[in-house]
Amino acid sequence: MAKLSDYVFSFIARLGVRHVFAVCGGNAMHLVDSLGRNEKLSYIATHHEQAAAMAAEAYARISGKPGAALVTSGPGSTNTITGVCGAWIDSIPTIFISGQVVSNNLIRDTGLRQFGIQEADIVSLVKPITKYAVTVTDPNTIKYHLQKAAYLATSGRPGPVWLDIPLDIQSKLININGLVSFTPDEIKQEKKHALLKKQVGGCIKLLKKAKRPVVISGYGIRLAKGEKEFIRLVEKLKIPVISSWTTSDLIPFDHKFYIGRSGIMGDRAGNFTVQNSDLLLIIGSRMSIPQVGYNYKVFAREAKRIMVDIDKRETEKASMKPGISINADAGEFMIEMLQQLEEKKIALEVDDWLQRCCQWKIRYPVALPEYKDNKETVNSFYFIEVLSEKLGGDAVIVTDMGTSFTCTMQAFRIKKGQRLFTSSGHAPMGFGLPGSIGACFANNRRKTICISGDGGLQMNIQELQTLVHYNLPIILFVLNNGGYLTIKLMQQNHFGRYVGSDKNSGLSCPDIIKVAKAYGIRTEKIANHAELHAKIDSVLAEPGPFICEIIMSETQPLIPRVSSVKKPDGTIISKPLEDLYPFLDREEFLKNMIVKPTEVLE
Repeated sequence: MAKLSDYVFSFIARLGVRHVFAVCGGNAMHLVDSLGRNEKLSYIATHHEQAAAMAAEAYARISGKPGAALVTSGPGSTNTITGVCGAWIDSIPTIFISGQVVSNNLIRDTGLRQFGIQEADIVSLVKPITKYAVTVTDPNTIKYHLQKAAYLATSGRPGPVWLDIPLDIQSKLININGLVSFTPDEIKQEKKHALLKKQVGGCIKLLKKAKRPVVISGYGIRLAKGEKEFIRLVEKLKIPVISSWTTSDLIPFDHKFYIGRSGIMGDRAGNFTVQNSDLLLIIGSRMSIPQVGYNYKVFAREAKRIMVDIDKRETEKASMKPGISINADAGEFMIEMLQQLEEKKIALEVDDWLQRCCQWKIRYPVALPEYKDNKETVNSFYFIEVLSEKLGGDAVIVTDMGTSFTCTMQAFRIKKGQRLFTSSGHAPMGFGLPGSIGACFANNRRKTICISGDGGLQMNIQELQTLVHYNLPIILFVLNNGGYLTIKLMQQNHFGRYVGSDKNSGLSCPDIIKVAKAYGIRTEKIANHAELHAKIDSVLAEPGPFICEIIMSETQPLIPRVSSVKKPDGTIISKPLEDLYPFLDREEFLKNMIVKPTEVLE
């Protein structure tokens, strides 16, 4: 006989998980005790359940194993929801386990708002943002629910799952040999190999006809563990590669076929490449609005689109209607395509197109030369470029949201072996710090870089104590721009005033150097470019935890970016991706266009 709560964490350990992020609570007391006693798992105590959820997401991204978080009932469970939603949107396998009130205190179908102490119907709340959510009321089904949850979290399009376990069920003694089991056969699965072979053949025919083909990489490649196959495919096709935000770290910046990133906060090279293409091969990317633009009707308007996605619904949405929709795992697709390319001895002839794309990459860097000349403060794009030059090939970089996210994704020059990520789909402020904690533990406590803004850091600033308690080798760069720079720029552009985004409009952030001192964390401050190189070198040499404040201009433009135009009738229309702000001279712009400019440009 075994205690049910012990069995839960023995199961989690068998999945290859080694750390569980948790906040203890009364209705999870047996689960907490069992986790604490499990010799194969480490209990990592965060100071907020949201942080535990975000750390679990980051842990999964780096470890390749499911992330795991343990919380109590009521507010302990509801506090995780932002983190759960982030894992849901970005398809990250995470297992959430919550304690719950005793079985006879459950609301069930009474219509009551609450019956037990600190009770909340968490399963109903998280069902729309999980692949599986259940309250375990029969001890003999615990194996079934754990197996089903783990299977669903990691198969197909991955995502979070949730097991809610009442207090009395946690403490039950169970006969392990008599437990009900789950088998994947219960879930209907289509066999698609024959169809995939035919579809890949059709893709190759289109590629052979194309004069300006482009590959767009998506996170589905990494979820399929197809990183090596992707590089092989790119080097076989010899065509330009554009990355999404989630695959900024999939291919090195200096790779001969890598051009840039497309989207509303992409770069000119990436957007000129996509918008002038005549064929897009999209592998494992859901092509979200930030990537196709608000005015998505003019996205890659003369290109045939081949979209490979494991979730058929992503290929059917209004913003993305591909010519060929392939409902398949990205890894299986790439393996099949590589095999057919080898068998048919296919070689594409698009050298002139590739050369033109490479010229855009050279001509239009994100960090412009004049940024270096700034003498009074630090330009964030220049800072990111310098930081990326100095970091080694094994660096793991986690960003927060806003300026820390967009500037890093635009200006960072990835080296082979580096990892760069954030929770980009849900985009929650406050992800950076707990995300770096999860990444650090997943990477065997190796040095981890976190880039946050002064505003975003406030959302989970309590986790600075987690850094201190576990003595984590995390270097935290804090971009101080006097509040919410991204929001300030938006408010100024649309309304000519600020509301709740800086000190004068109702929002202020504390002195991070003084805050760090209170936590006992060593610090540095970089106030201008004259001291940038030397101080970054000294900061990176620190063992961590360490905080470095970067003093920015409070009104620094975040460019290039898509802007909008106002028509005479008051309608606001977003510019197409190829025409980023600040606008190029019209003659220069037109020289870069192979595809005819749209009405919006005229």
